[in-house]
Amino acid sequence: MGKKWFKTGIIILLSFFVSSIASATDQQEILKRLDYLQNKLIEQHKIIEQLKNNNVTENIDKKEVKSDIKISEHIDSLKLKGDLRLRYEYRDRDKDSGDNDSKDRMRTRFRFGGTWVNSDENWEVAAGLTTGDDSATSTNDTWSEDKFFETGDIRLDYAYAKHKLNEFTFIAGQQKNPFITTWLLWDSDIRPAGFTANYDKNSFFITAGGYDVMQYGDNFGSLYAGQIGSRFNSGDLKILMALAYYNYDGVFENNESPNPDYKFDIADLYFSVNFPVGKINFNMYGQVFNNFGADGDKGEGILGSDLDPEDEGTGWVIGLDAKIGKFKCGYSYAMVGADSCVGGLKDSDFGSGVNKTDIKGHKIKIGYKITDHFAVGVTALSYKALELDNQNEADLYQVDMSYKF
Repeated sequence: MGKKWFKTGIIILLSFFVSSIASATDQQEILKRLDYLQNKLIEQHKIIEQLKNNNVTENIDKKEVKSDIKISEHIDSLKLKGDLRLRYEYRDRDKDSGDNDSKDRMRTRFRFGGTWVNSDENWEVAAGLTTGDDSATSTNDTWSEDKFFETGDIRLDYAYAKHKLNEFTFIAGQQKNPFITTWLLWDSDIRPAGFTANYDKNSFFITAGGYDVMQYGDNFGSLYAGQIGSRFNSGDLKILMALAYYNYDGVFENNESPNPDYKFDIADLYFSVNFPVGKINFNMYGQVFNNFGADGDKGEGILGSDLDPEDEGTGWVIGLDAKIGKFKCGYSYAMVGADSCVGGLKDSDFGSGVNKTDIKGHKIKIGYKITDHFAVGVTALSYKALELDNQNEADLYQVDMSYKF
């Protein structure tokens, strides 16, 4: 298109030039006409260059817009992210009979999800896929578990809608855990299904929700939960404190309680303190939780035996993490009473091979970030039965390679 304009301009200007010369009667008039012609050529050149630039910009814009992923016009953005973790796991267990057994396996965790944002209508939808079975506390897929080179399964991890209005947020669907907690009380893979409302302004926040935990026949066993907390600074200290209450309804208790008087009314207090020491950044945290509904005579608790439910209703954890550059490490000590929480929802690694509750022990982790999106790490857990049988104990080791994309 630039060449066509250039040729047309030249023909017009030459015609004008010839007619001007034919009509000129003296040299001064001819010079004026030449000056005029020169100015017109300069202007024409500027127009041609502008057209070329517009054409190049248009092509660049088209290349930037071109994509194999097409989203609806009412969606402002689509954010995709995921991670891959390859894990070697070894567990060494000492049984109360005196015999030892060990178990090792390779496992994969793959997660991929997206968030669709509609700013005009002030909502977003998020959904994710992950490996694993239908267990709420694990997204790992064990290599070749039952068949030669067995391939893993992909399932829905979460799917929810979020609405935000100023300091208020409302979430509906199967969602990431909205409550602040340590690694112990809630397994990190837990995805509560239900409704959550959150208010967060300045240093104060409050979260409340109702969730369907389990379908029993024609009825849902539900959880109603609330948490209130505050974030504040004191010098170099960044402090977070939160108090939560979890109440399971009668449908859940009728199916899960070990005796008619037993209830699941769990409260927990969480705190964390983040502070620097030179180039090292520390984070100290702790959590204590208690099931105030644990009731009944000896032997009428979750694990039976001669345990008294009222004496086994408390659990706690305290830990310290440190990070310097690409290196991080952490240590924590935890104790989980037999009747302190819902065992099927707490961290599934701590107590694996022994008990879900009635556990005490240590957790040590070390990690190194090799690149911005690739890291390696080692976690060691050593635990044993708290009251039921102190001879039943295990050590669990996990070696991870993690990639984020």
